[in-house]
Amino acid sequence: MKSPATPHIVTVTMNPALDIHSSVPILQATEKMRCSRPRYDPGGGGINVARAAVRLGVPATAVFTCGGPTGARIEALLTAEGIATGPLGITGGSRESLTVREDRTGQEYRFVLPGPDLTATEEQHCLAAMDEYASTATHLVVSGSLPPGCSDGFFPAVSAIADRHGCTLIVDTHGPALLRVRGAAVIKPSLRELREALDLPLPETDSQIDAARALIARGITDAVVVSRGAAGALVVTTDQVTDVAGVPVGSGFGSGVGAGDNMVAGITVALARGRPLPDAVRYGAAAGAAATLTPGTEPCRRHDVERLYRPAPDSGAQK
Repeated sequence: MKSPATPHIVTVTMNPALDIHSSVPILQATEKMRCSRPRYDPGGGGINVARAAVRLGVPATAVFTCGGPTGARIEALLTAEGIATGPLGITGGSRESLTVREDRTGQEYRFVLPGPDLTATEEQHCLAAMDEYASTATHLVVSGSLPPGCSDGFFPAVSAIADRHGCTLIVDTHGPALLRVRGAAVIKPSLRELREALDLPLPETDSQIDAARALIARGITDAVVVSRGAAGALVVTTDQVTDVAGVPVGSGFGSGVGAGDNMVAGITVALARGRPLPDAVRYGAAAGAAATLTPGTEPCRRHDVERLYRPAPDSGAQK
């Protein structure tokens, strides 16, 4: 692996979105509802990770597929924020995603559109570009869904790229794609995503640990971080389990959209600074919680993360 003395995170978002956030007093079927002035953010898993990592003080480059006027706007918003970008041109138009908050209840409703179909040629172009960007990276983060058309060989190819350049590979994806990952250092499924990927109920902690170790045994990853919402996270390796407590922040503050991506950013930043994985996950949990204090998909603020972060001795790990 490359020296962590000069960390550089490269994130990959194969299915980015222009995130649109608005609110209405009450959601009512068939009624015309007047929305508040919308907020626009560049979004998608890896993009959110890059934005948060930069706020937490580690340089990051956001590499993402980019098509049509929506893709151009995503790129422009990132540039305006001072994020280094690596747009990968595709013929299809990048997607949009809508989140509407109901003021009466404080509940959020998320409408996620599918991404454009990716051709085999475009996938190979993206992998070639990733190979180039990874040459300067200490940590390679692939986060978010894969677009329609992405092949089963995508993640094995990404793993080969990370191996070739000595990058620490961190993956946060879901569905069938999660089971196609190979050779990651860390994957971070939510408990729901783990259940869906394995088609198992996983009702108690022991079954969740067994499921995580099944992924490790298949060569998917060296470690699994199972995020469990307010209950915190399980950090699972072949021989250790650490139960990381959740970070309470109350309710009614900002938006929960992107909290998981901010958790990945916090984990990656802490690993880049040489922290052991259980402590990195504690930092990630603080980053995810801090993201709920900001509007839309605005990243966590570093002072909030430092305030919420609670280090604990690694002796909390158990067999």
